Amino acid sequence: MDLKTANLANIQTMLEGIKDKLQLVNRDVLKAEAISFDRYEDLYALYQMIMKKPSFSVLEREGILDELRALRK
Repeated sequence: MDLKTANLANIQTMLEGIKDKLQLVNRDVLKAEAISFDRYEDLYALYQMIMKKPSFSVLEREGILDELRALRK
């Protein structure tokens, strides 16, 4: 799958991967429809960084969630 193309399916795929990696309990917090296509590149970069790390501290998780909030429309 080519995640470099900005579309709703790719946003959804990345968000599901992020939810799994961060082990989010409330998975409904992140919705693909809420992410602006203008910020797709930022989401893609964040996704790549998250997928490379094996684990996250509580502060890192909070920072990531703050970044994801900033990407919303």
